[in-house]
Amino acid sequence: MSSLPALFLLCLLAQTDDFQKRVRIESGKVLADDQVLYEGPWKKADVKVVDVGGKQARAFFGEHTPWRQVVVTIDGEERLRLPVRTLAKPVPWPPTRPEDVKPQLKKLTETSGGKKTFIALVSTEKDDFEIYRGPEYETKVERTVSSFTVYLNNEVLYRVSRPERPPARVEDVVMAINLKRLKAGLSVVRPLPGLSKGCDLHALYLTKNDPKGLSAHEEDSKGIGYSDEGARAGRRSVISPFPPHETPVEAVESLMATLYHRVALLNPSVAEVGVGWANRRDGLGFLVVDVGGGDLRPDPKLFPIVYPVNGQEDVPLDFCLGARENPNPIPDDGTLGGYPITVQIPERRGKGADAEFRLFAGETEVSCWLSTPDGPARKDWPQPGVLCLIPKERLKPSTIYSVRFR
Repeated sequence: MSSLPALFLLCLLAQTDDFQKRVRIESGKVLADDQVLYEGPWKKADVKVVDVGGKQARAFFGEHTPWRQVVVTIDGEERLRLPVRTLAKPVPWPPTRPEDVKPQLKKLTETSGGKKTFIALVSTEKDDFEIYRGPEYETKVERTVSSFTVYLNNEVLYRVSRPERPPARVEDVVMAINLKRLKAGLSVVRPLPGLSKGCDLHALYLTKNDPKGLSAHEEDSKGIGYSDEGARAGRRSVISPFPPHETPVEAVESLMATLYHRVALLNPSVAEVGVGWANRRDGLGFLVVDVGGGDLRPDPKLFPIVYPVNGQEDVPLDFCLGARENPNPIPDDGTLGGYPITVQIPERRGKGADAEFRLFAGETEVSCWLSTPDGPARKDWPQPGVLCLIPKERLKPSTIYSVRFR
């Protein structure tokens, strides 16, 4: 009989060890079995597994099966504590973002063979997720703007949280754009309040209507919140939606992970921009950047403009960070692709028909889609002076890539 607890402990240790091998920490994401548990900037991230009930887990659960908790710590602060019945695949993950959880905890009691089992669930827009099954203990819920926590027997059972962020400013978005431009060897842009007003109006229009595809750049005069200024800004702008847990500053990263929107932000002729954004009631936001202020005569020495730049580290892995650019340069309206490499040349310097443009991982060539001025990714969306490589698969983490261009 005394060997049973030891055997049980060995099983838990083996399961935990296997799970740790399935955890990946890369490019601002913590993943387990390719499920994103946490996403955001940090200096240090850590994942560990603990027992619900701690060292007294067996006594805590009695005749019920003990549960585990996956704990994600970001920069020394616990951001996630996810209770799971088992770490064996597939893991039925509960929600990992505060905005996905409704402000309520559901509690049920099952009776079978005279045995009562207490069940706790968190509720989302999509479904209810079980976070505990065992003896009944007192529960408590605590909700803030940036967190949702469930306590069981005065101990944290389930927690999802994000660091509270100060409101973004136009200057913050412009700085994010300028950091990219400076990295590429370009001059900075400055925000114009007049242009930004139109961007704010167009972003507000997008929150009150439901435009699809490229219609996001247009305004219907009969639509809610229509304005001449907003309509003008929409036609001159790059636009990016961003989820409730992100800010418009982070939306700049999404724009830079594309073909058409990136080269607009890296246009050497642009000196002034407008910046505006707005959020819908469900939290989804829209960033609008007016890049129509292009009146500079670029210095020929700026070319070629290459991005990512030589020696750049921490390059994202996915095209459009896993979303879809609109218009979409990937064939068949696909979303699977690696982070793009763009080269901007003077438009008068030919059409790039004879250019050699290839991507390598070590000595192995990476299969890519190639877009050139005379062979653009989309014939209906010509790109004079722009060449682009889009890897056909996401880039691999911790890998050195090289580009050959001539």
